[in-house]
Amino acid sequence: MPQTTFAGHPLHPQLISAPLGLLPFSLAMDVMHMATGEKSYVDAAYYSMVGGYVGGLAAAAAGAADYFTIPPETRSKTVANLHAALNVGVMGMYSLNLLLRSRGERRHVGTATFLLSLLGTAGLVVSGWYGGELVYELGMRVKPAMEGEEAPEARLPGDEKLAEGFRRMEKQFAPADGGKH
Repeated sequence: MPQTTFAGHPLHPQLISAPLGLLPFSLAMDVMHMATGEKSYVDAAYYSMVGGYVGGLAAAAAGAADYFTIPPETRSKTVANLHAALNVGVMGMYSLNLLLRSRGERRHVGTATFLLSLLGTAGLVVSGWYGGELVYELGMRVKPAMEGEEAPEARLPGDEKLAEGFRRMEKQFAPADGGKH
């Protein structure tokens, strides 16, 4: 299966901005609705979620095409498996969330829909970390042609511990031989 591109650049990273922006925004609109009771916020949450979900389906299709080009038994495949599994789970949560919201009255944010949005957003954050691992650490779809000197990194407190936690979780899913780059 060929890798997907648009205008000469990988397509998957171009498509992820819709779900990464709109799905967490729908959670923010749920919080605003819960705080104010204003109908416009719950409507904005629903329509943001629909847009993010459709964008997520498009990003998933492009990501799947790239996934099937990753050699088996590599660390890249292990990380891609985690990234994909998390995204399937996130899309499942948003599928249920949209189903619950589309039945009857959408003008109320219930405990179940709020928790699905909260867990879905958390899942996006974790999945995004693994997507970043594929690109920035393993070089998935990156042409090594950086010009100039690299800038120093600014890190938040606890950044290394959080990254190490994600790597420990990754090792639990690695092939028995440890996976190769």
